Amino acid sequence: MSGSRPLATPEDVIYLYDGSFNGFLCCVYESVYSGVVPISILPSCDEPITLYEVREVETDRGKAERVLSSIPKRISKDALNLVETVYLSCLVQKELLMLKFLLRGYREGRKLTTMLGDPDVAPLLKAQKHLLGEAHLLKGFIRFTDYEGALAATITPKNFVLPFIANHFTQRFSDEDFMIFDKTHKAALVYQCRRREIISLDHIEFPPISEGEKRYQEMWKRFYNTVSIQARENPRCRMSHMPKRYWENMIEVQDLL
Repeated sequence: MSGSRPLATPEDVIYLYDGSFNGFLCCVYESVYSGVVPISILPSCDEPITLYEVREVETDRGKAERVLSSIPKRISKDALNLVETVYLSCLVQKELLMLKFLLRGYREGRKLTTMLGDPDVAPLLKAQKHLLGEAHLLKGFIRFTDYEGALAATITPKNFVLPFIANHFTQRFSDEDFMIFDKTHKAALVYQCRRREIISLDHIEFPPISEGEKRYQEMWKRFYNTVSIQARENPRCRMSHMPKRYWENMIEVQDLL
């Protein structure tokens, strides 16, 4: 995107888009070329009941590619990485916050990404840190179950972390077939025959586990309880290192819920 454009101004309008990253980029395009900053940007599945004008922004690949290529050129590669990451976060009103960040970035350039305490930058950096931190924790907290030769696990993260943990698990289990089901975002990382893919998946019913798998799970619970030192138990410390919201999918602590 190039050329002189009017500064975008707030207006009582809500953008609706298809929920995809390309769709969001088209919302950026619409805002830049119309000179309007909407009061909200929402996926079409969350269309609100409102008295405000609702404007549907269609996804156009050409427009999306223009916006995508403009971010590293006019702002920085770090800005593009930040936006791509925050888009997958659970940040409330993330689309509007990213739009405001990009609009300022187009005017101010690279220096905006170094203004860590700026109100248009700080929330995005915090959201990025939260997502990457959750992805890091899940690399250690995911518990697989063996279903007759295929490994499967369920997670309930706040952020969409599958793209950020895919490399770790495909390298760690390169000779295995496995699936990590994200119950929160209704998606799954599937690795089969040395090929991986993230797919949409509303629901899955896992088969009953075998007697052998039950024994392994019991041994794991026994090991966990054996290595703990009762005299030094500190529930608050444990929950700071192993947040309780992950326990439902962790075999060794499920019984403590």
